[in-house]
Amino acid sequence: MRESGYYPPGAEFDANAPYNQVDPPEVDFTIKVGITLEKECVITTDQVYNDDGEWCLCDDADVEGAYKETYKPIPDMLAELVKYIDGELLGDISKERRRELELMKESAQGWTEEYFEFERD
Repeated sequence: MRESGYYPPGAEFDANAPYNQVDPPEVDFTIKVGITLEKECVITTDQVYNDDGEWCLCDDADVEGAYKETYKPIPDMLAELVKYIDGELLGDISKERRRELELMKESAQGWTEEYFEFERD
């Protein structure tokens, strides 16, 4: 005697059989991501001292302030990117490009600078 659906004998109603398993649903989770980026850059400051003919940064030099006078912090650049993307989304673009820009916009939003670190030469 043959069972319906071409299942092996006795397996049609076996909940553990792979063909009777239900795929789990996709579920949204909120996570916090921390990413470390590094860049070598040049700052200009007068918060220095002379050590045997070599200029050195003072221990209490405002390196973060000098950096921010010369460079835009990454969260600020990302905010500018979002503005640019908003302008692009107003244009006549393909569905694929629209999806790409919307993904970039979503990815660029919500970043904060948690701390500022630097290394001296």
